[in-house]
Amino acid sequence: MRQLIVIVLILLFILPAEARRDRCRDFIPDVRAQMIRYNGLNYPWWYSMGCMMQESNCRPDVISFDGGIGLFQLTPSTGIVAKIQKEFPVNPHNPESNIRAHAFYINKVRNTYLKRGKFKFKSKYEISPVEFTTKCGSNLSDVYRYYNGGFWFIYESKRADPTYTCEQTEMKKYCVRGGAWVGTGDKKRWLSFCDVNYNYADQVYKYSQKYRTGKDSINFYYVKNVPLKEEEPKIKLIKEDNQLLKLQ
Repeated sequence: MRQLIVIVLILLFILPAEARRDRCRDFIPDVRAQMIRYNGLNYPWWYSMGCMMQESNCRPDVISFDGGIGLFQLTPSTGIVAKIQKEFPVNPHNPESNIRAHAFYINKVRNTYLKRGKFKFKSKYEISPVEFTTKCGSNLSDVYRYYNGGFWFIYESKRADPTYTCEQTEMKKYCVRGGAWVGTGDKKRWLSFCDVNYNYADQVYKYSQKYRTGKDSINFYYVKNVPLKEEEPKIKLIKEDNQLLKLQ
Protein backbone atom coordinates (compact mmCIF):
# COMPACT_ATOMS: atom_id res chain seq x y z
CA MET A 1 0.00 0.00 0.00
CA ARG A 2 2.84 2.39 0.90
CA GLN A 3 4.54 1.64 -2.43
CA LEU A 4 1.30 2.45 -4.28
CA ILE A 5 1.02 5.80 -2.50
CA VAL A 6 4.64 6.63 -3.35
CA ILE A 7 4.04 5.81 -7.04
CA VAL A 8 0.91 7.98 -7.11
CA LEU A 9 2.79 10.91 -5.53
CA ILE A 10 5.63 10.57 -8.05
CA LEU A 11 3.14 10.58 -10.92
CA LEU A 12 1.49 13.71 -9.56
CA PHE A 13 4.81 15.54 -9.77
CA ILE A 14 5.86 14.11 -13.14
CA LEU A 15 2.63 14.25 -15.14
CA PRO A 16 2.21 18.05 -15.33
CA ALA A 17 5.64 18.47 -16.95
CA GLU A 18 5.04 15.55 -19.30
CA ALA A 19 1.58 16.80 -20.21
CA ARG A 20 2.96 20.25 -20.94
CA ARG A 21 5.69 18.78 -23.14
CA ASP A 22 3.25 16.55 -25.04
CA ARG A 23 0.78 19.42 -25.45
CA CYS A 24 3.41 21.56 -27.18
CA ARG A 25 4.61 18.74 -29.41
CA ASP A 26 1.07 18.23 -30.67
CA PHE A 27 1.39 21.55 -32.50
CA ILE A 28 4.77 20.93 -34.15
CA PRO A 29 3.39 19.75 -37.54
CA ASP A 30 1.16 22.82 -37.95
CA VAL A 31 3.79 25.30 -36.72
CA ARG A 32 6.45 23.83 -38.98
CA ALA A 33 4.15 23.70 -42.03
CA GLN A 34 2.82 27.24 -41.64
CA MET A 35 6.22 28.79 -40.88
CA ILE A 36 7.65 27.14 -44.01
CA ARG A 37 4.59 28.21 -46.00
CA TYR A 38 5.00 31.90 -45.20
CA ASN A 39 8.70 32.20 -44.33
CA GLY A 40 10.43 29.60 -46.50
CA LEU A 41 12.28 26.33 -46.05
CA ASN A 42 15.33 28.03 -44.56
CA TYR A 43 13.42 29.62 -41.70
CA PRO A 44 14.27 27.98 -38.32
CA TRP A 45 10.64 27.29 -37.42
CA TRP A 46 11.51 26.02 -33.93
CA TYR A 47 11.79 29.62 -32.71
CA SER A 48 8.06 29.98 -33.16
CA MET A 49 7.62 26.90 -30.97
CA GLY A 50 9.61 28.81 -28.35
CA CYS A 51 7.41 31.84 -28.99
CA MET A 52 4.28 29.76 -28.48
CA MET A 53 5.59 28.45 -25.17
CA GLN A 54 6.44 31.98 -24.07
CA GLU A 55 3.05 33.34 -25.09
CA SER A 56 0.64 30.67 -23.86
CA ASN A 57 2.56 27.61 -22.68
CA CYS A 58 0.90 25.90 -25.65
CA ARG A 59 -2.62 26.40 -24.30
CA PRO A 60 -5.12 27.33 -27.02
CA ASP A 61 -7.77 28.51 -24.52
CA VAL A 62 -5.67 31.20 -22.79
CA ILE A 63 -6.87 34.82 -22.80
CA SER A 64 -4.43 37.27 -21.19
CA PHE A 65 -5.08 40.42 -19.17
CA ASP A 66 -4.35 42.59 -22.25
CA GLY A 67 -6.71 40.69 -24.55
CA GLY A 68 -4.28 38.27 -26.20
CA ILE A 69 -6.05 35.12 -27.40
CA GLY A 70 -4.88 31.56 -27.88
CA LEU A 71 -1.57 29.89 -28.68
CA PHE A 72 0.22 32.98 -29.97
CA GLN A 73 -1.85 35.51 -28.02
CA LEU A 74 -3.29 37.31 -31.01
CA THR A 75 -4.65 40.67 -29.89
CA PRO A 76 -7.68 42.12 -31.68
CA SER A 77 -7.38 45.25 -29.52
CA THR A 78 -4.07 46.30 -31.10
CA GLY A 79 -5.25 45.61 -34.63
CA ILE A 80 -3.09 42.57 -35.38
CA VAL A 81 -6.08 40.36 -36.13
CA ALA A 82 -7.70 43.09 -38.23
CA LYS A 83 -4.52 43.46 -40.32
CA ILE A 84 -4.30 39.73 -40.98
CA GLN A 85 -8.00 39.44 -41.78
CA LYS A 86 -7.42 41.69 -44.78
CA GLU A 87 -5.65 38.66 -46.28
CA PHE A 88 -7.67 35.73 -44.89
CA PRO A 89 -10.19 34.96 -42.09
CA VAL A 90 -8.75 34.52 -38.59
CA ASN A 91 -10.26 32.80 -35.57
CA PRO A 92 -7.78 33.32 -32.69
CA HIS A 93 -9.58 30.70 -30.60
CA ASN A 94 -8.92 28.01 -33.20
CA PRO A 95 -5.38 26.53 -32.91
CA GLU A 96 -4.87 25.97 -36.65
CA SER A 97 -6.08 29.47 -37.51
CA ASN A 98 -4.01 31.00 -34.69
CA ILE A 99 -0.83 29.27 -35.91
CA ARG A 100 -1.41 30.29 -39.51
CA ALA A 101 -2.01 33.92 -38.51
CA HIS A 102 1.21 33.93 -36.45
CA ALA A 103 3.28 32.58 -39.34
CA PHE A 104 1.82 35.15 -41.73
CA TYR A 105 2.42 37.96 -39.24
CA ILE A 106 6.07 36.94 -38.74
CA ASN A 107 6.50 37.28 -42.51
CA LYS A 108 4.97 40.78 -42.38
CA VAL A 109 7.27 41.78 -39.51
CA ARG A 110 10.40 40.56 -41.32
CA ASN A 111 9.61 41.76 -44.82
CA THR A 112 7.40 44.82 -44.32
CA TYR A 113 7.38 46.38 -40.85
CA LEU A 114 11.13 46.14 -40.16
CA LYS A 115 11.88 47.45 -43.67
CA ARG A 116 9.85 50.63 -43.38
CA GLY A 117 11.49 53.96 -44.13
CA LYS A 118 11.34 56.99 -41.87
CA PHE A 119 8.04 57.66 -40.12
CA LYS A 120 6.75 58.99 -36.83
CA PHE A 121 6.13 56.18 -34.35
CA LYS A 122 3.24 57.00 -32.01
CA SER A 123 2.82 60.11 -34.20
CA LYS A 124 5.80 61.87 -32.58
CA TYR A 125 8.95 59.68 -32.46
CA GLU A 126 10.81 59.65 -35.77
CA ILE A 127 12.40 56.28 -36.53
CA SER A 128 13.60 54.38 -39.58
CA PRO A 129 13.35 50.59 -39.18
CA VAL A 130 15.21 50.02 -42.46
CA GLU A 131 18.17 52.06 -41.19
CA PHE A 132 18.18 49.96 -38.03
CA THR A 133 18.11 46.63 -39.88
CA THR A 134 20.66 47.84 -42.44
CA LYS A 135 23.07 48.55 -39.61
CA CYS A 136 22.24 45.67 -37.28
CA GLY A 137 21.07 42.95 -39.67
CA SER A 138 17.76 41.12 -39.93
CA ASN A 139 18.08 39.16 -36.71
CA LEU A 140 15.29 36.96 -35.43
CA SER A 141 15.64 38.25 -31.87
CA ASP A 142 14.48 41.63 -33.23
CA VAL A 143 11.61 39.97 -35.11
CA TYR A 144 10.31 38.34 -31.94
CA ARG A 145 10.99 41.45 -29.89
CA TYR A 146 8.80 43.33 -32.36
CA TYR A 147 6.18 40.58 -32.13
CA ASN A 148 6.00 41.24 -28.41
CA GLY A 149 6.23 45.02 -28.25
CA GLY A 150 6.23 46.64 -31.67
CA PHE A 151 8.61 49.45 -32.68
CA TRP A 152 9.51 50.59 -29.16
CA PHE A 153 12.94 48.93 -29.15
CA ILE A 154 13.91 50.70 -32.39
CA TYR A 155 12.95 54.04 -30.88
CA GLU A 156 14.99 53.19 -27.77
CA SER A 157 17.89 52.13 -29.99
CA LYS A 158 17.86 55.60 -31.55
CA ARG A 159 17.69 57.26 -28.14
CA ALA A 160 20.88 55.42 -27.22
CA ASP A 161 22.61 56.36 -30.49
CA PRO A 162 21.26 58.71 -33.21
CA THR A 163 22.53 56.22 -35.80
CA TYR A 164 21.01 53.31 -33.83
CA THR A 165 22.69 50.92 -31.45
CA CYS A 166 22.43 47.20 -32.07
CA GLU A 167 23.19 46.13 -28.51
CA GLN A 168 20.16 45.05 -26.47
CA THR A 169 21.72 46.11 -23.17
CA GLU A 170 22.21 49.65 -24.51
CA MET A 171 18.64 49.86 -25.86
CA LYS A 172 17.19 48.81 -22.51
CA LYS A 173 18.98 51.65 -20.71
CA TYR A 174 16.80 54.04 -22.70
CA CYS A 175 13.54 52.14 -22.34
CA VAL A 176 10.70 54.56 -21.72
CA ARG A 177 7.78 52.17 -21.32
CA GLY A 178 5.66 51.70 -18.24
CA GLY A 179 4.04 48.57 -16.90
CA ALA A 180 0.97 47.13 -15.23
CA TRP A 181 -0.09 45.54 -11.96
CA VAL A 182 -0.89 41.87 -12.45
CA GLY A 183 -2.19 39.18 -10.13
CA THR A 184 -4.23 39.59 -6.98
CA GLY A 185 -3.66 39.57 -3.23
CA ASP A 186 -0.25 38.33 -2.14
CA LYS A 187 0.60 37.49 -5.76
CA LYS A 188 0.00 41.02 -7.03
CA ARG A 189 3.15 42.46 -8.63
CA TRP A 190 4.34 45.20 -10.94
CA LEU A 191 5.08 43.98 -14.47
CA SER A 192 7.63 46.17 -16.25
CA PHE A 193 7.06 46.28 -20.00
CA CYS A 194 10.77 47.07 -20.42
CA ASP A 195 11.77 43.88 -18.62
CA VAL A 196 9.20 41.82 -20.50
CA ASN A 197 10.24 43.04 -23.94
CA TYR A 198 13.99 42.89 -23.44
CA ASN A 199 13.82 39.41 -21.89
CA TYR A 200 11.34 38.16 -24.47
CA ALA A 201 13.74 37.06 -27.21
CA ASP A 202 15.98 35.29 -24.68
CA GLN A 203 12.98 33.29 -23.46
CA VAL A 204 11.95 32.42 -27.03
CA TYR A 205 15.48 31.22 -27.74
CA LYS A 206 15.65 29.13 -24.55
CA TYR A 207 12.28 27.45 -25.03
CA SER A 208 12.95 26.71 -28.71
CA GLN A 209 16.06 24.62 -28.22
CA LYS A 210 14.23 21.38 -27.38
CA TYR A 211 12.55 21.55 -30.80
CA ARG A 212 15.66 22.39 -32.84
CA THR A 213 16.18 20.05 -35.78
CA GLY A 214 19.14 21.68 -37.51
CA LYS A 215 21.42 24.67 -37.74
CA ASP A 216 20.20 28.25 -37.99
CA SER A 217 20.33 29.69 -41.48
CA ILE A 218 19.36 33.12 -40.12
CA ASN A 219 21.07 34.83 -37.19
CA PHE A 220 18.96 34.87 -34.06
CA TYR A 221 21.09 37.37 -32.16
CA TYR A 222 22.96 40.41 -33.41
CA VAL A 223 26.57 39.57 -34.15
CA LYS A 224 28.93 42.52 -34.01
CA ASN A 225 30.99 42.92 -37.14
CA VAL A 226 34.65 42.37 -36.41
CA PRO A 227 37.10 43.66 -39.07
CA LEU A 228 38.87 40.79 -40.77
CA LYS A 229 42.62 40.59 -40.37
CA GLU A 230 44.48 41.35 -43.54
CA GLU A 231 45.80 38.03 -44.77
CA GLU A 232 49.15 37.44 -46.43
CA PRO A 233 48.78 36.65 -50.15
CA LYS A 234 48.48 32.93 -50.63
CA ILE A 235 51.39 31.36 -52.54
CA LYS A 236 50.88 28.36 -54.76
CA LEU A 237 53.81 26.17 -55.77
CA ILE A 238 53.82 24.35 -59.08
CA LYS A 239 56.49 22.36 -60.87
CA GLU A 240 57.33 23.27 -64.43
CA ASP A 241 60.30 21.88 -66.33
CA ASN A 242 61.78 20.66 -63.05
CA GLN A 243 61.65 24.23 -61.63
CA LEU A 244 59.52 25.35 -58.67
CA LEU A 245 57.63 28.53 -59.51
CA LYS A 246 55.70 30.73 -57.13
CA LEU A 247 52.30 31.98 -58.24
CA GLN A 248 50.39 34.55 -56.20
